[in-house]
Amino acid sequence: MEIFKIKPTEYNGEIQAPPSKSFAHRILICAYLSGKEITVKNIGESDDAIVTLNALKTLGATVTKIEDGVIVKKGELPSNKVIIDCNESGSSLRFLLPVVSALGVKAEFTGRGKLLQRPIKELVDCLNLHDALIDGYTVSGKLSKGEYLVDGSISSQYVTGLMLALSALEGESEIIVNGTLVSEPYVNITISVLKDFGVEVLKTQRGYKIIGGYNPNKTEFTVEGDWSGVAFPLVAGAVGGDVTVKGLNLNSVQGDIEILKILDSFGASVTQNGDSVTVKKSTLSGVTLDMDNVPDLCQIVSVLGAYACGTTEIYGVERLKIKESDRIQAIIDMLGACSIKAEYNGEKITIYGGKPKGATLSGGKDHRTVMSSAVLAGSADGESAITGAEYYRKSYPEFVKDFRAIGGEIDVEIHG
Repeated sequence: MEIFKIKPTEYNGEIQAPPSKSFAHRILICAYLSGKEITVKNIGESDDAIVTLNALKTLGATVTKIEDGVIVKKGELPSNKVIIDCNESGSSLRFLLPVVSALGVKAEFTGRGKLLQRPIKELVDCLNLHDALIDGYTVSGKLSKGEYLVDGSISSQYVTGLMLALSALEGESEIIVNGTLVSEPYVNITISVLKDFGVEVLKTQRGYKIIGGYNPNKTEFTVEGDWSGVAFPLVAGAVGGDVTVKGLNLNSVQGDIEILKILDSFGASVTQNGDSVTVKKSTLSGVTLDMDNVPDLCQIVSVLGAYACGTTEIYGVERLKIKESDRIQAIIDMLGACSIKAEYNGEKITIYGGKPKGATLSGGKDHRTVMSSAVLAGSADGESAITGAEYYRKSYPEFVKDFRAIGGEIDVEIHG
C-alpha cells in the first residue's frame, strides 16, 4: 500500500497534459480492427490503456514499442479460447466484449476489484440476441449484423462497445438507443475516432447507423490531452495558486472540457492561450450544477465546492454509485474527514463550503478519490495523509510527478 503525505502549499507551476485514456482505448481498438499498420503516439502508461493494449496482443495483434508510442497491426486471430484480463477497466470490458463477439473469437473475460460487479447484463442480453453466445463473461459465438436495441440510461460504454463491434462487421447495422443516453460526449469521442478510421457513422432519430469497414485516412494517430485528468491540477490552481497546463485541444469533443465552464461558474480566474489553460486562485462561490454528462468530474468538482463560499449543489449523480466505488459516499466521506459537511438526499449532493482541515483520508480503491483528496489536502489547514493512494495509476500515472511540478508538497510512503 502507498500513503501520500501532503503538506499545504501555494501552487505555482506548469505541466503537460496527460494523454486521454478515453481516446487511447478507442484509437488502439480501431487501429487493430483496421488491419493496417497504425502508429499510435502518446498513449501513456495508465493501467487502463495498458489493459486494452495487452488484450489486443491476446487477440493476435503485433505491438511494437517506439519512443513515443506503439505500432499496432492486427495478426491472425487465435483459434483456441483465450483469457482476457480487464483488471479494473470498465471501458476495456464493455468495449472488448462486443468486439471479441464480432470477431468470433472464443474468450473468457476476467477482472479485479468491483469490475465484475458493475452493470453489463443489458449489453450482454443485446449481444446474445445477435448470436454472441455469451454466458457470464465467456464468449463463444459470432455477432451478426442487424438492429441492436440497447438501454442508454445505464452507461454510454454500451453504445461505444456496440459501435466498435459493428464497425468490424460487413454491411449496415443500426443501434437503437432506448431511454436517455447518458454521458453522450463519450459516444461523440467514439464517433470522432471511427470517422478518422474511415468508418461511416450516421446519427438517426433513434440512435446510430454503422456501416462496417475500415478505410483510415492516415496511419499515424496522436492521443490528445486528457480533460478529465487535467481537472485535478486546474482545480488545484483555483483553490490554491497559479497553475498552467499545456498540450490541450481547446476544441475537443471530450465532455470533460466542461471543467473550464465549471471553474468559471465558481468564479475562478481562467485564461486560455493556444493549447494551454492557466487557472489562478480567486474567491470562489457555491453554484448549482448538473453533472449527468460529466460524471468523472464530480469528485474533483466537490473540492471546488469545499473551498467555495456558500452552498454547492450537484445534480445528476445517481450513476456515481456504480463506478469503481460508491463515489457519492466517497465524496461525503472525503469532505467530511476535512471538516466540510456534505450530504446526499437521493437527488443531489449538497456541499457546505468552508476551510478544509488536514486529515487522514482513504483512497477507497478509486483513482479519482485519491487524486481529488490530494488536491483537497494541498490547500487545507494542516498536514494530511491519504491511504491506499496507489490507485491513481489507473488513469493518471504521472499524477505525483505533475503534482510536485505545480508546487505540491507530497511524499509517497510504501507500506507492506
